[in-house]
Amino acid sequence: MKAMTRYLVLFSMLVVGCGDSSEGDGDSALKCDAIGWCTSWESDQAAVTDAPALKGGSVSDGLYRLERGSEESRALLFKGKSVLKVGGSWGNDLGTWKVDGNHLVITTTTSCYGTREESYDRTFRYAFAVKGDTLYLHEDEFEDMPILAWRKVDSLCQENASFNCKVSNCTCKYVANSSFDTSERCF
Repeated sequence: MKAMTRYLVLFSMLVVGCGDSSEGDGDSALKCDAIGWCTSWESDQAAVTDAPALKGGSVSDGLYRLERGSEESRALLFKGKSVLKVGGSWGNDLGTWKVDGNHLVITTTTSCYGTREESYDRTFRYAFAVKGDTLYLHEDEFEDMPILAWRKVDSLCQENASFNCKVSNCTCKYVANSSFDTSERCF
C-alpha cells in the first residue's frame, strides 16, 4: 500500500509540473489548487541548531515539508520558477521564486482555498541554505524569527520522527491534480 501511495504521489507530482507552457516562460507551471492538504499532524518545534551557514544554494524542484523549527503543518512545492506555499488546512498561496544572492525570494500572487482564488501580492525574503534533502530558511526581516528546516518528501502524509501526530484525533489527507472539498472536516 505504501509503495502504491508513493507511486501515485510521484506520478501526480510529475503531472503537476506539466502546466500550460503557453503562459510566459513557465512561471505558471503550477496552479493554486494543484495540491490540497488537511492534517492534524505537526512539525517538531525544537530550535534548528544544525543548519549550515545560510549562504544560498541550489533549490531543486520538489515538495518540501516543514519538519523542524515551528509546530505547524506547511509545505513548499517548487516547479520551475513557480512555487506553491501549501497550508495544512486546504489553503495555498501561489507565486514565483528566485535566488537573489544568499536569499530565496518568494513573491506570491494568488491565495486560494480549494477552487476559490483571490489576489495576494506579497514578497517574502529568506536567508537560506540547502544541505542534502533539507532546505533551511530564515525570514531575516525580523530578528527573532527561527530557522526552519524543510525536508524534501515524496508524500505529505508520510510520518517520521520530526513530523507526526501529537494529538488523539490523527488525520492526514492529501490530494494532487484533483478537485478537493474544502468543506470536508479532516480533524
